[in-house]
Amino acid sequence: MSNRLGGFIAGQNINVSIGTFTAVTSPTFTFASTSATPAVGQALQLTTTGTLPTGLSINTTYYVISTSTNTCQLSTTLGGSAVTFTNSSGSGTHTAVTQRAFNPYAGATDTVEYLVVAGGGGGWSTGNSDTGAGGGGAGGLLTAANFAVATGSALTVTVGAGGSGGLWSPSTVTPTNGSNSVFSSITATGGGFGGRYTGFDGQAGGSGGGASYNQTPGAGTSGQGNNGGFGSVTGETAGGGGGAGSVGGSGISNATGPGGVGGAGLCSTITGQRVFYAGGGAGNSKNSVVIPGGAGGGGSAGNGSVGGSGVSGTGGGGGAGTGYYGGNGGSGIVIIRYPQINSTPTLVTGAPQVSYSDGYQIYTFTSSGSIIF
Repeated sequence: MSNRLGGFIAGQNINVSIGTFTAVTSPTFTFASTSATPAVGQALQLTTTGTLPTGLSINTTYYVISTSTNTCQLSTTLGGSAVTFTNSSGSGTHTAVTQRAFNPYAGATDTVEYLVVAGGGGGWSTGNSDTGAGGGGAGGLLTAANFAVATGSALTVTVGAGGSGGLWSPSTVTPTNGSNSVFSSITATGGGFGGRYTGFDGQAGGSGGGASYNQTPGAGTSGQGNNGGFGSVTGETAGGGGGAGSVGGSGISNATGPGGVGGAGLCSTITGQRVFYAGGGAGNSKNSVVIPGGAGGGGSAGNGSVGGSGVSGTGGGGGAGTGYYGGNGGSGIVIIRYPQINSTPTLVTGAPQVSYSDGYQIYTFTSSGSIIF
């Protein structure tokens, strides 16, 4: 429950920008990025510094009926037909906005919802196609609603870096675990790096790194992630790194593999869109099959070369390489949201992306900083 004075007192509505758009090809609206594109079902209005394309109107409520990457279609009714317009007929800068209920009596929030994802672990690499290397484990993932915050207190935000991938030659370089991500008292543990057949087990972390053959996979942290996958007893194939949603896949025990897939990540809608985070990196194999990382940014195992890196901002583990480099882990992310009716923070550092969706104001940190409510 948020702090309020004097009960529920009506305030004025103000327009809050969702993002600028272009209307080039009817009935599709194109936004600057995926994160700036409104979600299906969201109500919005259109504003412009010039003239809207013919067929569109200001002071009209539209509803998003479909999205694809950074594009969407609108209707004047929920689930209705897409509105059409005359291509490129307007002028000026067009912006989609949502109305925010501004209540000066609502005050600062006293609870927030958070998603904290640590950096993913790096994947190992092998010297040739006859040895196995494990995928990196995903960064730990923690999320909860109704986290109490004190007005006027600075809350630290640390975004963990992804671990580096391993190198076989010309000199051996051991991969590293991902770094922790922090919001206030909440700490998500960095992912463990993948194992290799020459004496390196998969490492423990938020999710554990995958093991090579006859090695031990890394353990995940309870409540944050899962164990890495096992390597094969024969066949010299390695396991995938664990993910927030499942353990890493095991390497197949036969002469040609394949290696284990990365463990699946978890889906969150804290930004107003469905996004998967913290997928494990894939383990490699003796054959040339490219093994996929787990949903949520896990890197794929290399096809005779470099392992795929985990996706930045997801905490995905790095994929294993064959002959060259293992993939790097993806950096983590910290996302905080609370109701729009409450006042904005008094101070924010670290340049988070600020967005509004489903009645929430949302702060997405991809670099470290702080926030004061």
